[in-house]
Amino acid sequence: MSSVSCSSMDDVLNFAIEKEEKAMEFYRSCAERAKNSGIRKFFQEMVEEETRHRDMLKDLNPSALGDIRLEKVEDLKISDYLIDVKFREDLTYQEALTLAMKKEEKAHAFYSSWKDKCMHEKTARVFEVLAQEELKHKRKIETLYDEEILTWD
Repeated sequence: MSSVSCSSMDDVLNFAIEKEEKAMEFYRSCAERAKNSGIRKFFQEMVEEETRHRDMLKDLNPSALGDIRLEKVEDLKISDYLIDVKFREDLTYQEALTLAMKKEEKAHAFYSSWKDKCMHEKTARVFEVLAQEELKHKRKIETLYDEEILTWD
């Protein structure tokens, strides 16, 4: 499904579920192919995170959308200053974090743009919730990067 209609909640949810499943597959493939066990573990954690997103979408009650609290997430913007990394089997930890960060940054931008395209309040809200989830995920990876890569002393 390359496009989505903002008018159908089912379409929006199925579209988003499919996107999360593609992310799960991507990270699963990275985990299977990575040579370093620590990096494999990192990618397996990413699979679990995307699985949680997918399950949240599958269980989402559209009438409860207004009840979802969107906390303010600080964007460290570390990924803004990094270039995309392609997966290699001998990826370093820094490259693995960068690859995941950039992927989450793109997912956040993707969902944010859909939120702005939807005139229907409920479908726009789904994209807003998803954009927020991706931003939280990106923030978590940026924090790891900040603590484990950018700490020089």
